[in-house]
Amino acid sequence: MESGEKVYHTPESPWYSRTEIDTDAGERWFCTEQEAQEAGWRPPKAAQDKPTPTPATGCKAIVNINTAGIDELKTLPGIGDTLAQRIVDYRSAHGHFTTIDDLDAVKGIGKATIEKIRPCVVLR
Repeated sequence: MESGEKVYHTPESPWYSRTEIDTDAGERWFCTEQEAQEAGWRPPKAAQDKPTPTPATGCKAIVNINTAGIDELKTLPGIGDTLAQRIVDYRSAHGHFTTIDDLDAVKGIGKATIEKIRPCVVLR
């Protein structure tokens, strides 16, 4: 960055796939967002604002599957009481999801459901 700001990108960031690390320029890899923040780096400005759902996505809200409770998870397309509880239970037993595709390990959630909720889900 020309401004010299220290910005980190996560897989959910729209720029992640285009990000190249130049260690000669002082850029670095981090294992976690917390580690990046503790080192003085910030998320990109677009990632700091919660995305605004649009009717085209079918999302009532954008949901962080790593922190959402049952009621919030139920706002996702195709997720009712049972699947929301299974997501919470799985997360409690196995820790945070690292990718949206990890939801496939939750009983009753398959690839079709994951694709339906993908535009509505973030991992933070």
